[in-house]
Amino acid sequence: MSDAGSASVTQARVEVMTYGPHGLARLDGKVIFLRHVAPGDEVELAIEEDHGSYAYASLVRLLRPSAERREPPCPYLPRCGGCPWQHLAYPAQLAAKQRNLADHLERIAKLDAPALRPPLPAPAEFGYRHRLSLRVENGRVGFFAAASHELVEVERCLLGSEAVNALLAPARRLVRALRMRVKRLELAAEGASARAALALEAEGGWVEADGQVIAGWLAENPNVAGVVARGRGWRRVWGDPTVRLEVAPGQFVRVHAGVFTQVHPTANRILVGSVLACLQLRPGARVADAYCGAGNFTLPLAAQGARVVAIEQDATACADLRANLECAGLAARVIEKPAHVALRRLVEEHARIDALLLDPPRGGARETIPYILELLPARIVYVSCHSAALARDLAALRSRYQVESVQLLDMFPQTYHAEAVANLVLTC
Repeated sequence: MSDAGSASVTQARVEVMTYGPHGLARLDGKVIFLRHVAPGDEVELAIEEDHGSYAYASLVRLLRPSAERREPPCPYLPRCGGCPWQHLAYPAQLAAKQRNLADHLERIAKLDAPALRPPLPAPAEFGYRHRLSLRVENGRVGFFAAASHELVEVERCLLGSEAVNALLAPARRLVRALRMRVKRLELAAEGASARAALALEAEGGWVEADGQVIAGWLAENPNVAGVVARGRGWRRVWGDPTVRLEVAPGQFVRVHAGVFTQVHPTANRILVGSVLACLQLRPGARVADAYCGAGNFTLPLAAQGARVVAIEQDATACADLRANLECAGLAARVIEKPAHVALRRLVEEHARIDALLLDPPRGGARETIPYILELLPARIVYVSCHSAALARDLAALRSRYQVESVQLLDMFPQTYHAEAVANLVLTC
């Protein structure tokens, strides 16, 4: 709710949730975006920013709540910006994510009738994150408030696992004891066990006296296997700051805290299975795994007998990947370069690639597309956490590829984010 101040107050009905924290309403043809609403809500709102054809508004009063609304269980809402959809009943969240994915595929990728499969719900709504990234400000630990850089300090997070939440208070004590200015803190836990690791990101240089503080803190917290601290131009490690995660039945990767992993381990195993099913690999197939990280897909692919070219630019992730392959008795060619540079190298080598797996960050894989269109693998499986970027890249690939299917998998309940797997085949 908001104090409307001098802004004029008017009434509207919320139609849908957009890809973001806002619901969408209309006033005389103008699109209105506002937070903390659900589809079907009848509200009083006040225009805050008018941009002509659209405007941003604040919620003044909820006149008639939608059946899709619920009371969010988190005590830090609505101030905390980490869970902008927690006030939506979970079926409404899933339906909104599917609708936004369909909209992006139709509007951006120009797919008139995308082969969109029914969405796969998250295995758990709460307590699913094995990894939490938090902001730090003057020894206070939490998340940014919605649409601001104001820190909301938290004692626990409903999305985090019990092991992650148990680490939050000791981690807060550590950052308050350090002389260096910590700006970000990542907590990572190993499955259901108590083993955990900690990553600190600092502003400024390394402070030598902090080494003894961290070593002493580790001795007092034996469940924490290790700590990694880093800043611009420096990195320090204490203990073994890694966690072990099961990515497929009986297959594990060990990953340093601070290296990207999917935050929902159970949903990630469903994702890996979906990707393998899409690829339809035969033993000996040549697969390029771009943006591969520490081996989330590389190890299951190699275990199926694929000849994998694993592409990753992060040096720590590559070191983890090589160690994971060796531990599993598997082999892959690892190229420690940005994805577009590695694919260009494969083009220059006249490499034959039967299938390409793309799992880029939120910005998508635009820079790789010219080289993909030279390599022309028979199949592409594109895993995306940003459906607009996915749709943009699919539009660029449509000159040579047909989209067979797109599957939404919800790995991020209480947010507007979801994972999507697009399956593409080369056309004649």
